[in-house]
Amino acid sequence: MNAPFYILSIDGGGYRGLFSAHILRRMEEAWGLNWHRQFGMFAGTSTGSIIAAGLASNISAKELSEFYITHGKKIFRKRWRSRLDFLKILTSKYSSTTLQSLLEDVLGSTTLGQVPVPLIIPAVDIGNGCVHVFKSKYADGFIRDPGVKLSDAVLASCSAPTYFDPHVVDGKYQLVDGGIWANNPSLAAAIDAQYRLKVPLSDIRVLSLGTGKSKTFYPRSQGCWKDWFIRSWQGWGFATRWQRSKLLDLILNLQSDSAHNMLCLLFNESPLASTRVFRMTFDSDQCLPMDAVCHGDDWITRADHCFTHNAPRLKEFLGLG
Repeated sequence: MNAPFYILSIDGGGYRGLFSAHILRRMEEAWGLNWHRQFGMFAGTSTGSIIAAGLASNISAKELSEFYITHGKKIFRKRWRSRLDFLKILTSKYSSTTLQSLLEDVLGSTTLGQVPVPLIIPAVDIGNGCVHVFKSKYADGFIRDPGVKLSDAVLASCSAPTYFDPHVVDGKYQLVDGGIWANNPSLAAAIDAQYRLKVPLSDIRVLSLGTGKSKTFYPRSQGCWKDWFIRSWQGWGFATRWQRSKLLDLILNLQSDSAHNMLCLLFNESPLASTRVFRMTFDSDQCLPMDAVCHGDDWITRADHCFTHNAPRLKEFLGLG
């Protein structure tokens, strides 16, 4: 019997990435994990790509957790133009300049071709209308972007529509958040491990970290004058509550759920009782904005609870005794 091949997969979710980063920090502190020895592949989308790229580059989970705590307010500082309602249609909510500078500070000049372990970062090429998957050089003869800086790949994956502008990479690719098609990159990573690394499907194990799921996106109003208007015209405008950022959050959540379900079915297991996919996330009855830096303490508290509750089973899943 072959040793299990572990994949670490981290969802997108904006500042809620602090939840995932803190869980990994707790794992690191409790078990002294060497990430490169424990996991054979890293995959991260959007905010998850920051964490996955960091771990793949030998940056500790503690440092990555502190990255969110220290820099969250700088990253999600509104443009002055977006404070004027009538100009919101002309610009994304935030400038990516600060995030780009911080990523360059953390990841340096490292290129994808220099990353020492298998790494997958999903993005979307809106110029050509197709997916764009950044990969480190782990499959002979198969790497498209060896000279692309890791910080550029991460910024592209983090460029969520409406939140940040698209990021141009290599002077030819206009890229946005990979969460549009792979907010939960676990399925893409497992398939690539099987196809490119020739890992038998039966050997693959996935630790999949989510960033929370809201159960409340578009609650129905009850007994107010707005009901008549909403029922009268179910269009897609702001007036009918299909706000652009809330709609994006809904799409990303649906993708995360469907990817998890399909991965478990690929393993011939129930998504509710998988032995080969260890999913850690949380549900909330409240909306979970991607940019709510003020909720940082809550994400840490939830991460502490999630780790404490799951630690015995997680330790066994990872074969740590």
